[in-house]
Amino acid sequence: MKFPKDYLLLVLFLTTVAGGVLAWRQYNELIDLRAAAMNSNERADWQKRLWDAEKNRKALEARVTELEQKPAPATDDAAAVARPANRRTNRGPGDRASEFMALMEKPEMQRLVTLERKGALDARFAPLFKNLNLTPEQLDKFKNLLVEKQTSMMDVAAAAREQGINPRTDPAAFKQMVSDAQNEIDASIKATLGDAAFSQYQSYEQTQPQRNTVNQLEQRLSYSSTPLTDAQSSQLVSILAANSANSANDNPARMMFGGAGGPGGSTKITDATIAAAQGVLTAPQVTALQQLQQEQQAQAALAKTMREQFNATRNQGGSTGGTAAPAPTTKTGGG
Repeated sequence: MKFPKDYLLLVLFLTTVAGGVLAWRQYNELIDLRAAAMNSNERADWQKRLWDAEKNRKALEARVTELEQKPAPATDDAAAVARPANRRTNRGPGDRASEFMALMEKPEMQRLVTLERKGALDARFAPLFKNLNLTPEQLDKFKNLLVEKQTSMMDVAAAAREQGINPRTDPAAFKQMVSDAQNEIDASIKATLGDAAFSQYQSYEQTQPQRNTVNQLEQRLSYSSTPLTDAQSSQLVSILAANSANSANDNPARMMFGGAGGPGGSTKITDATIAAAQGVLTAPQVTALQQLQQEQQAQAALAKTMREQFNATRNQGGSTGGTAAPAPTTKTGGG
């Protein structure tokens, strides 16, 4: 196997430098040892080590000089060296997504994801588990089905690849596959919980983004003099659900790791939400809710600006993955 000339030169150069540093250090040590009145055998040993280091350094310098004078590698060799770098540079989002999906299809990865998801259920569903009052056997089966629902996206992704369905180019077909898979698991959950408990579960799932937003407010007010009560939290969830729309359920990546709504999904706080909340919250609590609304608006504006900048840069660079050309400057006024 031939190494690129520049790479070999770099290695030899670094080795030469290291040899020179070693020789210099050994030379200084030799001086110190002489001053310490070493015996003749010790001095001879250190002198030999110094000479060997110096000899190696000169040999490496000669080898570097020899390589510098050799002609450049053949075109085929250069192409062979360049190809791996080109493959890495030109990989697009689709390639990375395929690699990720292939990784997630491995049994060991699925096992790890299952364990992680089951451990995270309490953080999301503890209030529901408490309200349902299930038997230990029912609860364990329910948890397993919830994990299966959350991780079903990996099975769907594998099936989509086998059928040639690309989520980027055919999102409708992919979402239908997701819906079919999760409806099947919902049927098993309903059979486990019964109609009434299943209805509670559905309501809880559908309002998960609103619950996440209320949790944010709860945390912010938890160290204040006006924390939210359980009744206020429940009422605020209903207000958010009635006065805002949420599209988190349409995000396939979110469904893969969090199910419908996703553990990280939240809902937009609208002016209508603020108005309705004034009948439930105290004045300081309403102020905190307004602050959350302002933060959401700032995050949305920042995300929009970054998205527009990214799209502009990508359009300038074209679809070949090349470096984007600098935007032309337009002069105004004189000169």
